[in-house]
Amino acid sequence: YDRLSVNLQFNYRYGNKAINYARMGLENMASNNNQSRAINWRWHNEGDAFENILPRALTTVTKFQSFNWLGSDRFVEDASFLRLNYAQISYSLDPKILKQWGMSTLSFYLTLNNLFCITKYSGADPEIVQAGYAPAGDYSRTPRSKSFTFGATIAF
Repeated sequence: YDRLSVNLQFNYRYGNKAINYARMGLENMASNNNQSRAINWRWHNEGDAFENILPRALTTVTKFQSFNWLGSDRFVEDASFLRLNYAQISYSLDPKILKQWGMSTLSFYLTLNNLFCITKYSGADPEIVQAGYAPAGDYSRTPRSKSFTFGATIAF
């Protein structure tokens, strides 16, 4: 609009499923490692309410002897998302005013990267790359960082 410019770049993925391996490790209840707060709602006794969505805790020697460690559709999540990858807002001053100072261009811009991501995925980042025929899996990698840049363009 006039000398104001807005540039937005979105990306999305719809219908993608991902195995949340990080959650699998945090909810296995098979060792004395730190566990997720979600295990407070595990099954305890016969007749417990239906909201107990996690299986009972098992005492085992190793994590591989626990059935809670096994893969299950309980760890497969919808990884659909909409992400604002890039946004740039810029404003250019009127060239007629700039001629007084001997400039032909003066503009200011603000660039924002990875501003937000809309998703129902419980992991760190729903944008998980699938390798070949292997299922897409989240191993709790560091999510994309946000960055902000302010700058000016000056031409004489």
